[in-house]
Amino acid sequence: MGTTRVKVIDLASDEQEVKTSRKHAEKLTSPSKIKQEVQKPQEEKPTEAIETDTKPENTEAQDARLTPEGKIRVGTTLPPKEKIKIGQKPIKEAKTATSVRKRGKKYLDAAKLIEKDKAYRLDEAIVLLAKTSITKFDPTVEVHLNVVDRNIRAKVDFPHSVGEKKELRYLVFSDKKSDALKNVTWASEKTIAEIENGTLKPNRDFDAVISSPAFMPQLARVAKILGPKGMMPNPKNGTVTIKPDDIIAGSTSSTISLKSDPTAPILHTKLGKLSLKPEQISENLKALIVAVGPNKIKKATIKTTMGPAIKVEIATSKKN
Repeated sequence: MGTTRVKVIDLASDEQEVKTSRKHAEKLTSPSKIKQEVQKPQEEKPTEAIETDTKPENTEAQDARLTPEGKIRVGTTLPPKEKIKIGQKPIKEAKTATSVRKRGKKYLDAAKLIEKDKAYRLDEAIVLLAKTSITKFDPTVEVHLNVVDRNIRAKVDFPHSVGEKKELRYLVFSDKKSDALKNVTWASEKTIAEIENGTLKPNRDFDAVISSPAFMPQLARVAKILGPKGMMPNPKNGTVTIKPDDIIAGSTSSTISLKSDPTAPILHTKLGKLSLKPEQISENLKALIVAVGPNKIKKATIKTTMGPAIKVEIATSKKN
């Protein structure tokens, strides 16, 4: 009996035909001996967007979870409460830009007229006010005083008007009442209770408070309400008196009560409009310095609205 030869095609081999015997062919064609074709890896399918509540823990971990195209890698396990969207780039902290205040050309040109760190005589400083004004309207002349502490209080009667006239509404605690005074509400113990419960409010129902010494112990109940508004009666500014008529009759639109800034030892107020005569601005500033006390003032600065500041010598600003 002769040997029968058959042709076997091995798909895993480079050779197209292999000649062998029948027995050998049966061994080659058995499932355990034929090499299987290597399957190509399946393409990654886009993963649906996963949205949760919080931001990624860090950008490095997020970079490892995303492909260069911005997709989430297959098999990636996301931490709980994390929000990542397909195509979203890693979140980086924004740099905080430092804001720099820019001055206009008019202001810079006006500031060149003032010598830095020089304190001018009062008459020279008032002349510079007009030269350094950069507004088209009539600006206000402002004054800023650096004082020795934050507990400075003063009441100033300016000889010239510093602004529009305003009629003050007075709340007066006194047993002696007078019908001759205008814009006056005569107060009592019931009024103190109304201030406590908010029925009467400072700056809405009254602008100033005057009290006789007998009512001061009772007014201590509302000190935390009147104090921050600058309305608590005080012997230093004359609002504790047995003659409220004299204070109300003597108050004009140019009478201003001042106190230093609660955050810094500085007093801010105005001296009037720039349209006032130079001697009128000078007299208003001298009255202010006398009321505050020259020995309590470290430095004085005047300026117009939106204009540069001008330092003033305190010695030349005292009233003769």
